[in-house]
Amino acid sequence: MDAIRLPPFRGLAVLGTGEALTRLLSFVAIARLTRVLGDRGFMPVEVALAALNLAVYTVEMGFPLYCAREVARDPQAVARLLPRVLPTQLAVAAALVVGAFVAARAKLVDPELGELLPGYAASLLLIPFALPWVFQGRGEMRWVALPQVVRQSTFLVATLALVGGVPQRARLPWAEILAVGAGSAVALGAFLRRGRLTLAPRHAFDRHLLREALPMGGAQFLWVVRMYLPTLLLCHFVAKESVARYGVAHRVMMVLQGLLTVYFTNFVPTLSRAVLGPRPLLLKLLRRSLLLVAGGTLLLVLAIVARAETVLGLLFGDVFRHPEAAACLVPLAFLIPVLACRGHAQFTLLTLGRARREALCSVVGALLLVALIPWWATARGASGAALGVLVSESVSMVLAFALLRPSLRTRS
Repeated sequence: MDAIRLPPFRGLAVLGTGEALTRLLSFVAIARLTRVLGDRGFMPVEVALAALNLAVYTVEMGFPLYCAREVARDPQAVARLLPRVLPTQLAVAAALVVGAFVAARAKLVDPELGELLPGYAASLLLIPFALPWVFQGRGEMRWVALPQVVRQSTFLVATLALVGGVPQRARLPWAEILAVGAGSAVALGAFLRRGRLTLAPRHAFDRHLLREALPMGGAQFLWVVRMYLPTLLLCHFVAKESVARYGVAHRVMMVLQGLLTVYFTNFVPTLSRAVLGPRPLLLKLLRRSLLLVAGGTLLLVLAIVARAETVLGLLFGDVFRHPEAAACLVPLAFLIPVLACRGHAQFTLLTLGRARREALCSVVGALLLVALIPWWATARGASGAALGVLVSESVSMVLAFALLRPSLRTRS
């Protein structure tokens, strides 16, 4: 048997560069929208985008993770998976589109939100055609990264052209549809040069595929719930301006969290080898990595929170240079060192084959978050929701290390 080698650094470099460009372009587009819409005008956009993130992971259903693994094992698996995966994702996307239109027409949501949701939902119909799992499984990382960069570039240009203020806010879904369509068109064009797009609607919702993919998708969905549910819940407890102030603070946190994603992408292969060796070496690796990442992120966070209002005003405009926005940013910023620590426990559990234990931590965190937000948002406003996120993730971190500890004492 040939020796198993690490994937080439070039793939990681391409993904890292693509991720950085994608986040930068998205951040610039949102920062510009906050300036032209203001705090009250940006609120329905923030809520619609939070709902869209939840919907995207609902459409994906864990297929990108499962199918990428299968294609990596056997490149010919594309011909078997594609006719089943695409109809399933399109059916789920269509159901969400119908639900969004019904919610808007029946006035089940705020009218300002109702003018955005149907259009944003329509963009879900284009997402399956990006086919990231095909390229990831083949190791063609440029076609994983490039469509995302094209998507966010298109969104930035489209928002500049279409939205100049609150009166044009209803055009934002068109910018999203154009952006998703452009990214998916690039990916689909790359795919069609080597393969053929086939659909088999009668094989949609294949039981075997769902049984394999849904548990993977469930773990991702729980993460999205923990990150975006507070925005959706806040609408019922605080003023619109407060939701927007929480939203911009949350976006700063998500950019910082993206740095952790890149680090752990590079760290996990080393961790995967270390769990096969002596436990003292694994513990030494974890201690060194924890000291580096937790310490580094803590210093960065301290620098940000020391000038929280200034940072928010500089990034999003003077209207967000506000004490309430700063009060939201402080706990959300301190969430980064917590996630840095939790990530070490999380990925160690996963590489040790203790996925159920890690899932338990995520479930506990999500349930605690749902319990805390109504209580603390009512008592403390938007900053109470931010504090609830910090506390729930801190509890999940402690629980993850508690569940990891027995595994570090034994070889298996």
